[in-house]
Amino acid sequence: MIRLAEVIDTFEADFLAQYRHQLQSEHYRALAAIKQCRTQASPMMQVKCTGCAHQKLVPHSCGHRHCPHCQHHESQQWLERQLKKQVPAEYFLLAFTLPVEFRALIFAHQSVAYDLLMRCTWETVRTFSQNDKQLQGTPGAIAVLHTNTRRLDYHPHVHLVMPAAAVDGITR
Repeated sequence: MIRLAEVIDTFEADFLAQYRHQLQSEHYRALAAIKQCRTQASPMMQVKCTGCAHQKLVPHSCGHRHCPHCQHHESQQWLERQLKKQVPAEYFLLAFTLPVEFRALIFAHQSVAYDLLMRCTWETVRTFSQNDKQLQGTPGAIAVLHTNTRRLDYHPHVHLVMPAAAVDGITR
């Protein structure tokens, strides 16, 4: 399987030549971390087989939040924690996205724009829930901000997993 580090090694110079003016410091940190992830350039740790006492040095992972090698395990753990929080109800998947015309503006002001996107998403859901006379309670949801499509096109959007239920506010 080809590793992302190999892709970065192969295309980094061309990528930077074309997009350098659009990149932020976080993008450079991500490229550097992923490029070294689990390579001889990364810090080493010693592992030992409990059966035969064989030892060897293996490179550390980078741990960067955008590294697919590092984050798969953490993503699975996060998902398992969220599933334990489920209430007994049906669930809906909601997606909130922005028109393509706003993407350049959002990209240029990511920290502010992502915060606003998350806040507006929740305010919309909360307002709709308050307007529902049958709901009679406070809604809840799990929200995830995605900044790219599966093809890695820039496409900021929010997914919400929301139960068809609400907390009624009564203390028992």
